[in-house]
Amino acid sequence: MNAFTLETVQEVCFLACTPISAECPVVHAFSTRRGGVSDGPYTSLNLGFGSGDERARVQANRQRFGRSVGFEGDALVTLRQVHGNRVIWLAEDDDPAQVRGTEADALITNRPQVPLAIITADCFPVLLVAPSVPAVAIAHAGRRGTAVRICQVVAGIMCDRFHIPPRTLYAAIGPGIGGCCYEIDEASAEPFRAQYSHRDGICRPSRPQHVYLDLQQANLLQLQAAGIPRPQIWAANLCTACHPEWFYSYRKQGASTGRMLNVVALRHP
Repeated sequence: MNAFTLETVQEVCFLACTPISAECPVVHAFSTRRGGVSDGPYTSLNLGFGSGDERARVQANRQRFGRSVGFEGDALVTLRQVHGNRVIWLAEDDDPAQVRGTEADALITNRPQVPLAIITADCFPVLLVAPSVPAVAIAHAGRRGTAVRICQVVAGIMCDRFHIPPRTLYAAIGPGIGGCCYEIDEASAEPFRAQYSHRDGICRPSRPQHVYLDLQQANLLQLQAAGIPRPQIWAANLCTACHPEWFYSYRKQGASTGRMLNVVALRHP
Protein backbone atom coordinates (compact mmCIF):
# COMPACT_ATOMS: atom_id res chain seq x y z
CA MET A 1 0.00 0.00 0.00
CA ASN A 2 3.09 2.20 -0.01
CA ALA A 3 2.09 5.53 1.57
CA PHE A 4 -1.30 4.19 2.69
CA THR A 5 -1.94 2.64 6.09
CA LEU A 6 -4.78 0.41 7.27
CA GLU A 7 -6.35 1.73 10.45
CA THR A 8 -8.86 0.01 12.72
CA VAL A 9 -10.93 2.10 15.12
CA GLN A 10 -13.80 0.51 17.05
CA GLU A 11 -13.65 -2.51 14.69
CA VAL A 12 -14.09 -0.31 11.60
CA CYS A 13 -11.24 -0.67 9.08
CA PHE A 14 -10.29 2.12 6.70
CA LEU A 15 -7.30 3.33 4.71
CA ALA A 16 -5.56 6.66 5.12
CA CYS A 17 -2.77 8.33 3.17
CA THR A 18 0.05 8.79 5.68
CA PRO A 19 1.75 11.84 4.07
CA ILE A 20 -1.57 13.70 3.84
CA SER A 21 -2.33 12.89 7.48
CA ALA A 22 1.10 14.21 8.44
CA GLU A 23 1.26 17.31 6.22
CA CYS A 24 -2.32 18.54 5.87
CA PRO A 25 -5.00 19.80 8.30
CA VAL A 26 -7.59 17.23 7.23
CA VAL A 27 -9.57 14.21 8.35
CA HIS A 28 -9.83 11.64 5.58
CA ALA A 29 -10.52 7.95 5.01
CA PHE A 30 -11.14 5.37 2.30
CA SER A 31 -13.50 2.76 3.71
CA THR A 32 -13.16 -1.02 3.41
CA ARG A 33 -15.94 -3.57 3.79
CA ARG A 34 -14.96 -4.51 7.37
CA GLY A 35 -16.56 -3.37 10.60
CA GLY A 36 -20.27 -2.99 9.83
CA VAL A 37 -23.62 -4.67 10.47
CA SER A 38 -24.75 -5.68 6.96
CA ASP A 39 -24.83 -9.30 5.88
CA GLY A 40 -25.09 -11.46 2.76
CA PRO A 41 -23.51 -9.86 -0.34
CA TYR A 42 -23.32 -6.58 1.60
CA THR A 43 -21.16 -7.93 4.43
CA SER A 44 -20.33 -5.92 6.38
CA LEU A 45 -19.61 -2.18 6.17
CA ASN A 46 -21.86 -1.31 3.24
CA LEU A 47 -22.13 2.49 3.07
CA GLY A 48 -24.27 2.92 -0.06
CA PHE A 49 -28.01 3.59 0.15
CA GLY A 50 -28.55 2.67 -3.50
CA SER A 51 -27.04 -0.79 -3.19
CA GLY A 52 -30.20 -2.73 -2.31
CA ASP A 53 -29.22 -3.24 1.31
CA GLU A 54 -31.60 -2.40 4.16
CA ARG A 55 -31.56 1.36 4.73
CA ALA A 56 -31.36 1.02 8.51
CA ARG A 57 -28.21 -1.06 8.20
CA VAL A 58 -26.56 1.43 5.87
CA GLN A 59 -27.45 4.21 8.30
CA ALA A 60 -25.93 2.25 11.17
CA ASN A 61 -22.80 1.60 9.10
CA ARG A 62 -22.42 5.28 8.26
CA GLN A 63 -22.68 6.19 11.92
CA ARG A 64 -20.04 3.59 12.78
CA PHE A 65 -17.73 4.80 10.02
CA GLY A 66 -18.20 8.44 10.97
CA ARG A 67 -17.47 7.86 14.66
CA SER A 68 -14.33 5.90 13.78
CA VAL A 69 -12.97 8.51 11.37
CA GLY A 70 -14.10 11.62 13.22
CA PHE A 71 -17.28 13.07 11.69
CA GLU A 72 -21.03 12.78 12.13
CA GLY A 73 -22.61 10.31 9.71
CA ASP A 74 -25.55 12.59 8.95
CA ALA A 75 -23.21 15.52 8.16
CA LEU A 76 -21.88 13.93 4.96
CA VAL A 77 -22.16 15.92 1.77
CA THR A 78 -22.72 13.46 -1.07
CA LEU A 79 -23.67 13.91 -4.72
CA ARG A 80 -25.76 12.16 -7.30
CA GLN A 81 -22.78 10.84 -9.20
CA VAL A 82 -23.27 10.85 -12.98
CA HIS A 83 -19.82 9.92 -14.35
CA GLY A 84 -18.97 13.36 -15.69
CA ASN A 85 -16.62 16.18 -14.74
CA ARG A 86 -18.95 18.71 -13.15
CA VAL A 87 -17.49 20.14 -9.94
CA ILE A 88 -19.50 21.66 -7.08
CA TRP A 89 -17.95 24.46 -5.05
CA LEU A 90 -19.23 24.61 -1.46
CA ALA A 91 -18.52 28.11 -0.16
CA GLU A 92 -18.20 28.99 3.50
CA ASP A 93 -21.68 30.54 3.62
CA ASP A 94 -23.42 27.80 1.56
CA ASP A 95 -25.88 25.39 3.13
CA PRO A 96 -24.50 21.84 2.69
CA ALA A 97 -28.07 20.51 2.66
CA GLN A 98 -28.69 22.39 -0.59
CA VAL A 99 -25.71 20.70 -2.23
CA ARG A 100 -26.53 17.10 -1.31
CA GLY A 101 -27.87 15.10 -4.22
CA THR A 102 -26.68 17.54 -6.89
CA GLU A 103 -25.73 15.85 -10.16
CA ALA A 104 -21.95 16.11 -10.22
CA ASP A 105 -18.83 14.05 -9.54
CA ALA A 106 -16.57 16.29 -7.46
CA LEU A 107 -16.76 18.65 -4.51
CA ILE A 108 -14.46 21.45 -3.33
CA THR A 109 -14.62 23.47 -0.11
CA ASN A 110 -12.55 25.63 2.19
CA ARG A 111 -15.17 25.34 4.91
CA PRO A 112 -13.96 23.48 8.02
CA GLN A 113 -15.67 20.40 9.44
CA VAL A 114 -17.78 19.66 6.38
CA PRO A 115 -17.13 16.04 5.29
CA LEU A 116 -17.18 15.70 1.50
CA ALA A 117 -17.85 12.15 0.34
CA ILE A 118 -17.80 10.00 -2.78
CA ILE A 119 -19.34 6.53 -3.11
CA THR A 120 -17.39 3.87 -5.03
CA ALA A 121 -17.43 0.18 -5.87
CA ASP A 122 -14.66 0.04 -8.53
CA CYS A 123 -14.34 3.69 -9.62
CA PHE A 124 -11.43 5.61 -8.14
CA PRO A 125 -11.83 8.12 -5.31
CA VAL A 126 -9.31 10.97 -5.55
CA LEU A 127 -8.58 13.48 -2.79
CA LEU A 128 -6.90 16.83 -3.39
CA VAL A 129 -5.66 19.09 -0.62
CA ALA A 130 -4.40 22.67 -0.76
CA PRO A 131 -2.73 23.07 2.66
CA SER A 132 -1.85 26.73 2.09
CA VAL A 133 -5.51 27.82 1.80
CA PRO A 134 -6.55 25.41 3.37
CA ALA A 135 -9.04 23.68 1.06
CA VAL A 136 -9.99 20.15 0.07
CA ALA A 137 -11.63 18.37 -2.84
CA ILE A 138 -12.83 14.87 -3.62
CA ALA A 139 -13.55 13.39 -7.05
CA HIS A 140 -15.31 10.30 -8.38
CA ALA A 141 -13.13 9.06 -11.25
CA GLY A 142 -14.63 6.17 -13.15
CA ARG A 143 -14.08 5.38 -16.81
CA ARG A 144 -16.24 8.16 -18.21
CA GLY A 145 -15.16 10.74 -15.65
CA THR A 146 -11.51 9.92 -16.24
CA ALA A 147 -12.04 10.16 -20.00
CA VAL A 148 -13.17 13.78 -19.54
CA ARG A 149 -10.24 14.42 -17.17
CA ILE A 150 -12.14 15.10 -13.98
CA CYS A 151 -9.03 15.17 -11.77
CA GLN A 152 -7.31 17.72 -13.96
CA VAL A 153 -10.50 19.82 -13.99
CA VAL A 154 -10.72 19.76 -10.18
CA ALA A 155 -7.07 20.73 -9.75
CA GLY A 156 -7.48 23.59 -12.20
CA ILE A 157 -10.55 24.95 -10.42
CA MET A 158 -8.82 24.80 -7.04
CA CYS A 159 -5.82 26.70 -8.35
CA ASP A 160 -7.93 29.33 -10.13
CA ARG A 161 -10.32 29.92 -7.25
CA PHE A 162 -7.69 30.17 -4.54
CA HIS A 163 -4.95 31.77 -6.69
CA ILE A 164 -2.39 29.12 -5.84
CA PRO A 165 0.15 27.29 -8.02
CA PRO A 166 -0.52 23.59 -8.67
CA ARG A 167 2.83 22.67 -7.12
CA THR A 168 1.25 23.41 -3.71
CA LEU A 169 -1.42 20.70 -4.08
CA TYR A 170 -1.33 17.19 -2.63
CA ALA A 171 -3.34 14.27 -4.06
CA ALA A 172 -4.24 10.74 -3.00
CA ILE A 173 -5.82 8.08 -5.24
CA GLY A 174 -7.70 5.44 -3.27
CA PRO A 175 -8.55 1.84 -4.15
CA GLY A 176 -10.30 1.09 -7.45
CA ILE A 177 -10.43 -1.59 -10.10
CA GLY A 178 -6.95 -2.12 -11.48
CA GLY A 179 -5.62 -2.50 -14.98
CA CYS A 180 -5.18 -6.16 -14.10
CA CYS A 181 -8.96 -6.69 -14.02
CA TYR A 182 -10.74 -3.84 -15.79
CA GLU A 183 -11.45 -5.09 -19.31
CA ILE A 184 -13.37 -2.85 -21.74
CA ASP A 185 -14.21 -2.96 -25.43
CA GLU A 186 -12.36 -1.00 -28.10
CA ALA A 187 -15.09 1.62 -28.43
CA SER A 188 -14.84 2.43 -24.72
CA ALA A 189 -11.07 2.57 -24.98
CA GLU A 190 -11.03 5.07 -27.85
CA PRO A 191 -11.12 8.24 -25.69
CA PHE A 192 -8.05 6.98 -23.87
CA ARG A 193 -6.18 6.01 -27.02
CA ALA A 194 -6.82 9.55 -28.28
CA GLN A 195 -5.31 11.13 -25.17
CA TYR A 196 -2.44 8.84 -24.23
CA SER A 197 0.43 7.22 -26.04
CA HIS A 198 1.35 3.55 -25.93
CA ARG A 199 4.24 4.46 -23.60
CA ASP A 200 1.80 5.70 -20.95
CA GLY A 201 0.56 2.14 -20.37
CA ILE A 202 -3.12 3.09 -20.07
CA CYS A 203 -4.43 0.44 -22.46
CA ARG A 204 -3.04 -3.10 -22.48
CA PRO A 205 -4.01 -5.82 -25.00
CA SER A 206 -6.66 -8.34 -23.95
CA ARG A 207 -8.85 -10.70 -25.96
CA PRO A 208 -9.90 -9.62 -29.47
CA GLN A 209 -11.61 -6.21 -29.60
CA HIS A 210 -10.94 -5.62 -25.89
CA VAL A 211 -8.25 -4.02 -23.74
CA TYR A 212 -7.37 -3.75 -20.08
CA LEU A 213 -7.70 -0.15 -18.89
CA ASP A 214 -5.49 1.30 -16.14
CA LEU A 215 -7.61 4.07 -14.64
CA GLN A 216 -5.26 4.65 -11.72
CA GLN A 217 -2.40 5.44 -14.09
CA ALA A 218 -4.63 7.70 -16.21
CA ASN A 219 -5.66 9.73 -13.17
CA LEU A 220 -2.09 9.92 -11.92
CA LEU A 221 -0.97 11.31 -15.28
CA GLN A 222 -3.82 13.83 -15.24
CA LEU A 223 -2.80 15.10 -11.82
CA GLN A 224 0.76 15.49 -13.08
CA ALA A 225 -0.50 17.25 -16.21
CA ALA A 226 -2.33 19.68 -13.92
CA GLY A 227 1.07 20.61 -12.47
CA ILE A 228 1.09 18.63 -9.22
CA PRO A 229 4.61 17.26 -8.58
CA ARG A 230 4.80 13.47 -8.76
CA PRO A 231 6.21 13.18 -5.19
CA GLN A 232 3.02 14.86 -3.94
CA ILE A 233 0.71 12.25 -5.53
CA TRP A 234 0.14 8.95 -3.75
CA ALA A 235 -1.81 5.92 -4.97
CA ALA A 236 -3.07 2.99 -2.91
CA ASN A 237 -2.28 0.48 -5.69
CA LEU A 238 -5.12 -1.74 -4.49
CA CYS A 239 -7.50 -3.37 -6.97
CA THR A 240 -11.05 -3.71 -5.67
CA ALA A 241 -11.72 -6.75 -7.89
CA CYS A 242 -8.58 -8.56 -6.70
CA HIS A 243 -9.39 -8.12 -3.01
CA PRO A 244 -13.06 -9.06 -2.38
CA GLU A 245 -12.27 -9.74 1.27
CA TRP A 246 -11.51 -6.03 1.70
CA PHE A 247 -13.50 -4.17 -0.96
CA TYR A 248 -16.79 -4.22 -2.84
CA SER A 249 -16.49 -4.59 -6.61
CA TYR A 250 -19.41 -4.02 -8.96
CA ARG A 251 -17.48 -5.60 -11.83
CA LYS A 252 -16.57 -8.76 -9.88
CA GLN A 253 -19.62 -9.20 -7.63
CA GLY A 254 -22.46 -7.67 -9.67
CA ALA A 255 -25.10 -5.10 -8.77
CA SER A 256 -26.03 -6.78 -5.48
CA THR A 257 -22.97 -5.71 -3.57
CA GLY A 258 -22.05 -2.96 -1.18
CA ARG A 259 -20.38 0.39 -1.67
CA MET A 260 -17.36 2.09 -0.14
CA LEU A 261 -17.40 5.63 1.18
CA ASN A 262 -14.45 7.95 0.73
CA VAL A 263 -14.38 11.14 2.76
CA VAL A 264 -12.29 14.25 3.42
CA ALA A 265 -12.89 17.24 5.69
CA LEU A 266 -10.86 20.20 6.89
CA ARG A 267 -10.09 20.17 10.56
CA HIS A 268 -11.30 23.12 12.60
CA PRO A 269 -8.53 25.76 12.67
